Amino acid sequence: MASEFVKYLQSDSILIVDGESKKKILDDIVAHACTRCTMDEDQLREAIWKRERMMTTGVGKGLALPHIRVNGFPTPLVIVAVCRTPASDYNSLDNVPIRLAVFLAADERDQEAYLKLLGSISARLKEDKVIDRIFECGEDVAKIMGILSE
Repeated sequence: MASEFVKYLQSDSILIVDGESKKKILDDIVAHACTRCTMDEDQLREAIWKRERMMTTGVGKGLALPHIRVNGFPTPLVIVAVCRTPASDYNSLDNVPIRLAVFLAADERDQEAYLKLLGSISARLKEDKVIDRIFECGEDVAKIMGILSE
């Protein structure tokens, strides 16, 4: 059975980004996300960095889960950023450079659904070897989508 978050992935939900730094990863996610929602780039950037200042979203094993809850966000938005170059400055909990960032934005009024969705992302991507398998796909977005959908 596919993870809950997969139903929110669209053909343009997977980005191949340079990575290099935390700022670059989040900037690329923000630029793409604002094309898929009603928030403008400044609002989205402010929300992401506000959350990031509370605690790093680098959860370990090369995975970051930047996530925000926003009032009136109509449908959850999930964006998967695969980094060509791992970001060593992300300050992840285990200090492993970030190779994959999965962004989630959802309405703040339904915390239970939000946490369930965030949990499904975390559970799927913390499975042994999933991130490695994604990197073996290179920049083949269809293959990456297939792995996430398993």
